[in-house]
Amino acid sequence: MSRAPTPIPDRLLTAALASGAELRRHVVRRVTVRPDHVEVDGSFTAAVVVAADGAESVVRRAIGLGPNRDDQLAIAIRGYAPALPGTDGVQVILTTEQRWPAYAWSFPLGDGRANVGYGELVSGGVNREGLLAGLQRLLPGVEARELKAHRLPLSTGRPRQRDGRVLLAGDAASLINPLTGEGIFYAVLSGALAGGAAVRGGDAGAVYRRALHLRLGRHLRHSSTASWASRLPTVMDAVFRAAGDDQRVFDDVVDLGLADGRLTARTLTAAARRLR
Repeated sequence: MSRAPTPIPDRLLTAALASGAELRRHVVRRVTVRPDHVEVDGSFTAAVVVAADGAESVVRRAIGLGPNRDDQLAIAIRGYAPALPGTDGVQVILTTEQRWPAYAWSFPLGDGRANVGYGELVSGGVNREGLLAGLQRLLPGVEARELKAHRLPLSTGRPRQRDGRVLLAGDAASLINPLTGEGIFYAVLSGALAGGAAVRGGDAGAVYRRALHLRLGRHLRHSSTASWASRLPTVMDAVFRAAGDDQRVFDDVVDLGLADGRLTARTLTAAARRLR
């Protein structure tokens, strides 16, 4: 009998512990930055703290950085359901003009189930009932379980990384792609960059900020521009048609929405032709 693969978070933790890291579980309530160290709840001290505590980051609030504005914040509901019949393992993404920009998804897991969900901007005034209605509207009849809602602070509202000893990574740094709501790529990348900068002590903030700019700066400008343009359904329709006609354009769009791609001349030209 084959064994199920070890979940990725468990593998990461195992690797970290094997490298000498020490795991402690603690609910953070207060972070105090001192000239030569950072204190956490008066119980722990560190030369540098990497805040990877998610969209509702306690550390971010503790250092005086507010949340994203509603127009720079999305909310999505996500759960699990039987895979859509007839999709044969194909990922499904559905959009609608009714509450644009918004979309639903169904991503097969390979075991007869799918990760399903629906999301839109907070500025649209949606609540949990509205999210459930959106999911049913685009995926009628889906019987989702374990549904949970999550706020997604988009990169269009990311705060400037400050100098000093506190580094914000992943969702805590508002590193969520504004086109797709995807954040795993950013989380892994920013975490690695933060870890590399942490050894610089008091200079860590400046070092990390430069590293983020060099690695993601141009991409984030392009994804922000694309997000602004995507508010117009006609633009997105043109991009989708172009991607459907040209595999290279499709790959460019995927890289922009799920990794660190850019708005290429090829994609812009192809979309412009279809707009005309």
